[in-house]
Amino acid sequence: MNEIDAVTTSGTTGTTGTSGTATVSGTAAGNARPLLTGLFLQPSFRVVLALLAGLVLFDAIATRAMGLTLTGLGRILWLTPIATMAVLAHLLSLQPASRIKGLWAKASVVLFCLCLLTVFSLAAIVLQDTVISARFDLVDEQLAGIDAALGFHWRHAYRWLTRHSQIFELLRHWYQLHGWQVTLIPLLLACKQRMDDLADYLLLFSATVVLAILISATIPASNPYIYFGQIGAYDPSEWSQFAALHDGVLRVIDLNDNQGLISLPSLHAAHAVVFVYVTRHLRGWNVGFGVVNFVMTIAALPFGGHYLIDILAGIALALVVIWTSRRVSPRRTPSLHPS
Repeated sequence: MNEIDAVTTSGTTGTTGTSGTATVSGTAAGNARPLLTGLFLQPSFRVVLALLAGLVLFDAIATRAMGLTLTGLGRILWLTPIATMAVLAHLLSLQPASRIKGLWAKASVVLFCLCLLTVFSLAAIVLQDTVISARFDLVDEQLAGIDAALGFHWRHAYRWLTRHSQIFELLRHWYQLHGWQVTLIPLLLACKQRMDDLADYLLLFSATVVLAILISATIPASNPYIYFGQIGAYDPSEWSQFAALHDGVLRVIDLNDNQGLISLPSLHAAHAVVFVYVTRHLRGWNVGFGVVNFVMTIAALPFGGHYLIDILAGIALALVVIWTSRRVSPRRTPSLHPS
């Protein structure tokens, strides 16, 4: 998922943005086409669609080649009502007589994004479980060693947190804000009619997920809870499927029962950077997203089951993806950016 500095407009012809793209009249650009059409016209959005198609194709080939069984595909059918509402809202936004066609346009974009993100997340789960099943040697010992070299000791930090229950519970709640932000950001960007930033968000989100999974494929790790003996590898937990997949015991990928099992790099840390970046133009919200994601990154250590180096690698991954997108992305299609 990737970004370029947005071209802001205030209803009149402006100066060039950071990327050198000339601005156009916000009103003219926004009224020329429906919001959903504007999203589809964004170059970065077309990359998202290509990435999703490639991911689904790879999943189909890899699961068959590795003898894995995929179940729970019926979950995708639950998206049918949402997709139908997105299409209906888009059609209503095209009616010139409608007094709330702007509201319908925003609703169509949000509903479509929710469907797209859900399908992508399910495809990513299949990719994650498939690469874990490749059974590369675990690198927990090396990651713990790097943490120690950096002066960080996970067990000491975890014991400190458990002695401070209020901080521990606060971090637990903040860690769970990741999922809320995944949904909230498309809503806010759609309301502000920032289709360029929304397309970049979708691309940055998707790219960091795929790259994190591929990186973790050759350097897999269980997590500190298992490595330091806080829980057993097969004990019921948020990571209980890891050992079963890695040891070849679990050969079924159930989309109705999935877990986030990537250790290095941390996706929570990577997405924290992405979330802050794509909301940088949302006045009144950007500072809040900065605070939320700073704390969420810290919370990923105990509640994401991450080593410190996982967090640092996740941050580095997001920065590299953002930098790369700014360097290689073509010009974005201007959209209405209300002041």
